[in-house]
Amino acid sequence: MNLRIGAFGRQESAAMVLIAAFFGGCFGMDSCVLHEHGNASWIVQIIATVQALLLFEGTVWVLRVRGGNDLSALIGKSRFKKTLAAPLILALALAAMQPLEQFLFTMTQYVFTDSKQVTACLYLLPSLFLLTALGAETLVRTARILLPIMLLSIIAALLSGIGQYHLYRIHPIPLRDPFGIFSLAGAAQVRAAAPLIALLCIGEGTQDRMAMRSAGRIGAIAGGLLATASLFALSMTFTYTQLQDMPSPFYRMLVEVRAENPTLRLDRAVLFLWLGGAILTAAFYLYAASVLFAKTFGVRDVRPVALCLSGIAITLILVLYYNSETTAMILKMLYRYAWVLISVPFPLILLKPKRRKPCAASY
Repeated sequence: MNLRIGAFGRQESAAMVLIAAFFGGCFGMDSCVLHEHGNASWIVQIIATVQALLLFEGTVWVLRVRGGNDLSALIGKSRFKKTLAAPLILALALAAMQPLEQFLFTMTQYVFTDSKQVTACLYLLPSLFLLTALGAETLVRTARILLPIMLLSIIAALLSGIGQYHLYRIHPIPLRDPFGIFSLAGAAQVRAAAPLIALLCIGEGTQDRMAMRSAGRIGAIAGGLLATASLFALSMTFTYTQLQDMPSPFYRMLVEVRAENPTLRLDRAVLFLWLGGAILTAAFYLYAASVLFAKTFGVRDVRPVALCLSGIAITLILVLYYNSETTAMILKMLYRYAWVLISVPFPLILLKPKRRKPCAASY
């Protein structure tokens, strides 16, 4: 099978998971849903990251018991493997769409105001398909190269807005309603767990299960902390009532920094750099979904699947972009209840693992 996974190390894998965790946590959210009970988005991000890590650790443990290097090794032993794989493929595709939808809105509403949405989507599709078709090794090594400048841009953006931060804006924190916070954290699982699920899908390209587990831990924790710090800074910049009606809060935060310091032109430079990171993240998710689809349904080449998933994702982004009552309701339902795509198949996949026979290659 031509899956184009290749071979890569722990640093590359951790860099890819870190970038995906940051963009999923910060740019895959619906502000209206996330801030409906108060300004606790950073608390939701912490809980969602912990839940995703627990799911990842449990999956790696079952891989150790049953044997295998990736998620398809677990799904392939199930009698209902196609039924179990389909929701995970949809979850990865949805996780890829969310940051791209946010950036598409930002680019067409605030930067290229005269451009049409169809034109922007047509520019996204070739780059998205090319990255997806090149395979896992290209994706993770590109992430390793992009990570230092990405971290510098994030730190510079956060430090430049210190003058706009005020602690009184984080209130009210809805600690009186822990059920509401945990329900929002559960809804955020598609964003928080997607990098680790994608890493599990391409696990055979890592050195071994130990390297994959270490890379997943490092990337998810570092990316989750970075997203938490960014969301906390956003909460100190705007009140939660302002954030509820703000479609692109991070770009608005950069605009506020530019208004306070006219000599700083971070908004456009950082926006285009972050757009590249969002495309890389979406390509990582779509490639992982393509690999899982190819292994589950017996497709011998991953590239046609990658092309189909990329086209479907861009088409759905374009359809959902147009602001109407129907699309707004669909988006709200997807952000709120997409956790079902992960919570339903994973317990069935991890249920009652059979201990394999000991061998010399186990760790």
